[in-house]
Amino acid sequence: MLPRKQLFGYEKKKRKQRTENLIKTQKGAIHNYFSKRAGETSNGGELGVDENDLEHLSDENPINEDAANLNAHDNVPNSTSGDDVGIDDHLVPPLDFYDPMNWGNLDNRVRDIIVEKGPIRKLNLTYPKDNINRHFSDTYYSRKLSNGETSDRKWLIYTKVANKVYCFCCKLFTSQNKISLLATDGVDNWKHLSERLKQHKNSVEHMTNMNIWNEAKVRLKTNQGIDKELQEGILKEKERWRQVLIRIVSVVKCLLKNNLAFRGSNEKLYEDSNGIFLGVVEMIAEFDVIMQDHVRRIRSQEIHHHYLGHKIQNELICLLAQSVRTSIIGIIKEAKYFSVILDCTPDTSHQEKMYQIIK
Repeated sequence: MLPRKQLFGYEKKKRKQRTENLIKTQKGAIHNYFSKRAGETSNGGELGVDENDLEHLSDENPINEDAANLNAHDNVPNSTSGDDVGIDDHLVPPLDFYDPMNWGNLDNRVRDIIVEKGPIRKLNLTYPKDNINRHFSDTYYSRKLSNGETSDRKWLIYTKVANKVYCFCCKLFTSQNKISLLATDGVDNWKHLSERLKQHKNSVEHMTNMNIWNEAKVRLKTNQGIDKELQEGILKEKERWRQVLIRIVSVVKCLLKNNLAFRGSNEKLYEDSNGIFLGVVEMIAEFDVIMQDHVRRIRSQEIHHHYLGHKIQNELICLLAQSVRTSIIGIIKEAKYFSVILDCTPDTSHQEKMYQIIK
């Protein structure tokens, strides 16, 4: 067996400094799990085999140590900053504008996007219980009529962050005379929820906002609003960015699949030592019209947010890793039997690394 490798004094000092910096970056990390108002400034790990742990992992979106360590590569010399505006040094989950808790101050553009998307529901969740052992249920999304038919409460939405329910249209279309909790702070009184929902549905405030919501949906669907030309331009721009991001994500997936390094010592297009990621983007631009136009806009400085920077790469890596993690947990949950294998092996620095394999 090889003798244990001893570090030099400078390397020990460097490792200590790196550890201290990591601890500093994690200060206040608990605030990342609480929502912020829209006006404020913010855009495969180890798998447990315990059934409760699997429930927790499937419902939450933790940032593991591997994701946090990606920040060690953020300081790359000669980097462009256009794509990093408004992004913190460490990875912070983007603000979810589809969560009604974040609808404090919305402009018309964001409101139109939310109306176009509609209420987002996640069914079959494990809802937390209150102090009297009551909780929200998917059955509240519908009500039974007197003639036996079932009517869907399309306007009812649930936020897991606050464990509350809101009225989609009343919360989205703000007014000065809001009187219902479903339009302001939300409701978490599960004992009297059915009665509150019935009262809210028959209120004048709800009927008015439902009409506004339906008119907005028709206007956006038929593109007949007073801002028709603006909406057409927004749709074209959305489609262009969608196609660009599809290509960027494909490049990230390819490099991850083959375990290749993303970056070099330079982060500028068509310059030496700019890494494999930008090199592949340059190659795609030679044959693909959409990426060619995107690169042209970057080089001519028509756009400043190009989504090719190292921080965007790290965010995409985290999102893909979380997707793989969720998929693996889903497979484990569906399996009737599975085996767990633990293996330990030393790395090049003679430190033991434990691997957890689930079959």
